[in-house]
Amino acid sequence: MAKPGKRSFIPRAAADGSEGGNRKYLSNVEQELLGLREDHPDRETAYVALKYYQSSHECFSEWSREELKAFSAFCRKVAERTWEQIKQSGGAGNKAGLGYTSHRDRKKLPNNGLRHLISPEVEFAEMRVSQRARVHGFRMKATFFLVWLDKDHQIYAE
Repeated sequence: MAKPGKRSFIPRAAADGSEGGNRKYLSNVEQELLGLREDHPDRETAYVALKYYQSSHECFSEWSREELKAFSAFCRKVAERTWEQIKQSGGAGNKAGLGYTSHRDRKKLPNNGLRHLISPEVEFAEMRVSQRARVHGFRMKATFFLVWLDKDHQIYAE
């Protein structure tokens, strides 16, 4: 047990196997928990993050109780699937599942500055929350960064 006033830590080995310096390395478990493994990104279990959520476009306060329940169910569904499974549930003509659909024209997305800060190489997409409601955002590794809510399916109307 560490003495009072002393900080304890678990040392991590350097990439070359030597003990080392001020460098910290994530274990394979930590990398997987954080979605940082590069092995097979489409086999990673997905999850939704609100880090870049833009409430100025549409806010959760505008959603009904039923729509909020649908959003909670949506988050659960995403967390139960890999990106491979999510992508298979989407696309033009497929109206079942999460309906992952890539955006082809970024100009249709809300013009609040964020879409211009994200590299053009990053693909924006929408996913289905309910029969009508959609969410829009982008994927990085295991994370779907939800950016815009679209409860009335107006951004990319049918």
